[in-house]
Amino acid sequence: MATTEVKNRPLSRRVITAFLSGQAVSLLGSSLVQFAIIWYVTLQTNSATSMTIITVTSLIPQLIVAPFAGVWADRYDRRWLIMLSDFGIALATAWLMVMSLLNGLQTWMIYLVSAIRSLGGGIQSPANQALIPQITPEDKLVRINGIYSTISNMLMLLSPIFGGVLISLTPIWSVFLVDVVTAIIGISIMFFIPIPHQVTGKIVNALGKTPRLKEGDYWGFPEHRHDTVSQEGTPLQEDVITGRKALESGLSKFREGFSYVNKITPLRNLMLTYAGFMLMLSPVITLIPLFIRRHFGTEVWYITATETALFAGMAIGGLLVSFKGYFNSCLRTVRTSGLLVASVMLTVSVLALLDSILFSVFAVLALLLGMIVPFYSTAVTTLFQKEVESEYHGRVFALLYMIGSAAIPLGSILLGPLADFISIEYIFLAAATIQIVLMLTSLRTVPSTFEDETTPTHTRGSHINDRLTTEESIEHDPKEGDEATEYDPRNSSDVLTEPSYQDSENSC
Repeated sequence: MATTEVKNRPLSRRVITAFLSGQAVSLLGSSLVQFAIIWYVTLQTNSATSMTIITVTSLIPQLIVAPFAGVWADRYDRRWLIMLSDFGIALATAWLMVMSLLNGLQTWMIYLVSAIRSLGGGIQSPANQALIPQITPEDKLVRINGIYSTISNMLMLLSPIFGGVLISLTPIWSVFLVDVVTAIIGISIMFFIPIPHQVTGKIVNALGKTPRLKEGDYWGFPEHRHDTVSQEGTPLQEDVITGRKALESGLSKFREGFSYVNKITPLRNLMLTYAGFMLMLSPVITLIPLFIRRHFGTEVWYITATETALFAGMAIGGLLVSFKGYFNSCLRTVRTSGLLVASVMLTVSVLALLDSILFSVFAVLALLLGMIVPFYSTAVTTLFQKEVESEYHGRVFALLYMIGSAAIPLGSILLGPLADFISIEYIFLAAATIQIVLMLTSLRTVPSTFEDETTPTHTRGSHINDRLTTEESIEHDPKEGDEATEYDPRNSSDVLTEPSYQDSENSC
């Protein structure tokens, strides 16, 4: 009688779940502290200048460090970059906690820690984005990016509520303590989970030890890619990551990543489209409070309700993306969601120009806008994760991070002052029109064949070779058994359920 071999689910699911859980816990603490810092400076100084300083210290350091962070994410172990940056942020926050307990907390300390936190975030973000495709099978990227987006959006929605409760009921040092504790939890999870090394593909924990597999278990991580780049003069992965050219500056390495993007015309055009789109989105973010005041009134609840609707929509949209689990085409999703965002802005501007906009309608449009944004951001992220060679992930995502971080303040500088001379609805109308033009122009500048042509053929629609990964992990010298660590991930919850999607080579 024939017997059927029963296979367990891939352990990569548990690793990804642990990674997302650790990031969620760490982000919760960071969000609470960010809210507490802004609130503390507001109460202590009641000064617009102080708010400007806190904004600058929260933004500029991450823009300065981002080019180097991208190089580091390609050269060094991404796990350790995430852990060390988290540790540095927690250490600075612990200093604030101690100073608060000693009644010695001063505003300049807040500015300093805000800058340190910005540096840590600038290092951590490219490493995070580059690590996700390192541990996630290609057909699960949309789902995982959607879950990651949902976590971030939910925390943006909930952190002011939790932070307000903590600050109201407890001293501010307790908020700092929460951040330290959540950072320790996040670092601990990252330390123990097994991750395939970005150079060798060997699955190890933070100490470099390979966990043993139990009978029937297999990893299910993406097939290790040792990419090479055909352009002459561009270094191989070994050169980029192991630091063979150690004397070369970080900026020079970052320029190599910039040159890589520039040489692939559709990739360059996609990034330029993304930059222009984000720049035109900045008026919505920066001018909404002023728009509400001019059209609806000065009551605070208008702004609160609008932000709640926007962030709730983003959380719902992120959940929809993660439940769907795939896009038939990431590029088409980028265009469609971009046009929908522009349509919402266009609707708001037209209704305002006709002086017939009701706040209830405005709030619903804010909710819709929030629901659309995760589709756009997830599709963009997944598209770059799949189409960019893995040895350039860190630098390309650092470039994306810089664009996303700089677009809002730059757009505010360029378009914000216009609101004192012309109606905000005209600014919204112009921005939405430019966004529509950008999306339609991308039909020509970023052809639909881009998704198929740039991805290496050995990764497009590839399946994990379970037997190979199992043998790779089990083939371990018994004499080295004392260096192997037991890892039984069955105790952790599995949030990665099987998606119901069509197995198509063109799906994203």
